[in-house]
Amino acid sequence: MAYGRRRAAARVAAPGYRPHPGWRHFIADGWRVLTDQREALSVIDRLVDDQDWRTDKRAAWAAMLRRLVHAMDWTTGLISALTAERLGAAGGRASRTVSRVIAWARAIGLLVVVEAGASAEFLGTDHGRTPTYALVTTSPPPQSAPPDAHPDDLADHPVDELGDPTASCVEEIKPLNKRLEPTPPAPPPWPVFGVPRSPLERTAATRCLFQRLGLDSGGVSGVVFWRARALLRPWWDAGLCPAGLLWAIDHHPDRPDHHRGDALRGARDPLRVLGARLRPWHHRIVELPAAVTGVPGDYRTPDPQAGAQAALAEHLGQLRTRSSRPGPET
Repeated sequence: MAYGRRRAAARVAAPGYRPHPGWRHFIADGWRVLTDQREALSVIDRLVDDQDWRTDKRAAWAAMLRRLVHAMDWTTGLISALTAERLGAAGGRASRTVSRVIAWARAIGLLVVVEAGASAEFLGTDHGRTPTYALVTTSPPPQSAPPDAHPDDLADHPVDELGDPTASCVEEIKPLNKRLEPTPPAPPPWPVFGVPRSPLERTAATRCLFQRLGLDSGGVSGVVFWRARALLRPWWDAGLCPAGLLWAIDHHPDRPDHHRGDALRGARDPLRVLGARLRPWHHRIVELPAAVTGVPGDYRTPDPQAGAQAALAEHLGQLRTRSSRPGPET
């Protein structure tokens, strides 16, 4: 232990930075150390976006995780010489919040501490040692697209007696000779009075509501679509349609004759505003006007099960009519 402490102190006191010689032993099998900052930022954005956090927490924690990426060594992927104070300042949070961020990143499989920090008193040096981190992932590295072939590259391919390139060469430099699959048509928009019953129908109904509200579910308006689906699912399950939700957003149950105005004008967090507008309607959706009552499913397309039941009922009615007729006298 004393020898290891002297060796660690020598590395801290030496000019420059040298990582722990056995730091790769802390990386589990199947994990890959991220060395590309663009890929690391995309992995962080995807993991943070999957969490059901508040907007302020999401922004602060993402800023601190991005600060880790900005301090990454491009050759080894290691992150060193980054104090908790600097991490907290990136997100406007205290040092104790930095500990929670590091613990969450380790628990979710994003960060590995390859060398713990040590104080100057423990090492016997002028300054201490910050922890050394590594960002890891289990996904394979992204494949870069090959560059397009140029006509000048034909000299590197075999030719026939007339000097023309072979068929394999022509197929290689002309990938568009293959038949292209037609693009599937876009699904029809969800009817405004339709009550969704399946996950696909709830997605279509949510997009219909967004279009009526003037929101963009692609992210331009700052709306995360999975959060919108989670917010609206209890109302879909309660039997509301987009028309009923629009009426509930614009009116209050205690003053149904008063229009509350545009809910999203100047809103920084549209989903939070929608949740606040709909909260008074909990357990009071029976008070909605009958004019905005929805119809289960997509009422524009006939229901095959309902048609089969109607045909069966008609057939049974014909059988009852035939059996009730008097037979011939014998």
